[in-house]
Amino acid sequence: MMSLTTKLVPSLVIAAAMALGVTSASAQGTEFDGTGFTCLQYTNSQAENSSTKAQSGLARMWVMGYLAGYYKAKGNLQIVDDAKAGDDIAKMLASKCKEAPQVSIWAVSGFLAGDARKVPTTASESLNLNTYTCGAHVDAKAGSSAEMMKSDLADLWSFAFIQGYKNFTNKDMVITIDNKPVLTGAVAKNCGKNRDKTFLDLTAMVAQAVKLGG
Repeated sequence: MMSLTTKLVPSLVIAAAMALGVTSASAQGTEFDGTGFTCLQYTNSQAENSSTKAQSGLARMWVMGYLAGYYKAKGNLQIVDDAKAGDDIAKMLASKCKEAPQVSIWAVSGFLAGDARKVPTTASESLNLNTYTCGAHVDAKAGSSAEMMKSDLADLWSFAFIQGYKNFTNKDMVITIDNKPVLTGAVAKNCGKNRDKTFLDLTAMVAQAVKLGG
């Protein structure tokens, strides 16, 4: 599995985001970090009466985003309208996490990405990769609390997507959580200019534009 050895230089990320039209980004959204969330935490959060049960759902969504990004960069992303695809990934995640409780779900995601896997269309109840548009994302950010939560979850997915996308060419690269506001801000800013584009395609554009440093 991958080791946590390299980080993304914040200044280079900002430079890439600026080129995409971002001038500032506030730290908002679901602050879940797949590179710091361990398999032991994931396993414990799955317990029926766990006080952190919500974390297991966020972890699975992060993994789905990571795999989508990795496969997109590799050129073999398969999105299917089949819940079983998500169940299969979740089962493999749980299995590998039991084998290596101390590693992060980021490391396990890198292992899972080694095999071609189909990614479910529905990343969450509110995020359908085929139909969720940039316009819907921008509107959600300015909507009710429930709508803003949907956009926060989409931000989590896109942050994981960018991590996976970059790990295809640099397997040890870690995008630290402090970079999330700028990256998701770049997605949101460009979504405002491309309302009809799918959130998936726009996120892929941002992922491709981000410059890496060690």
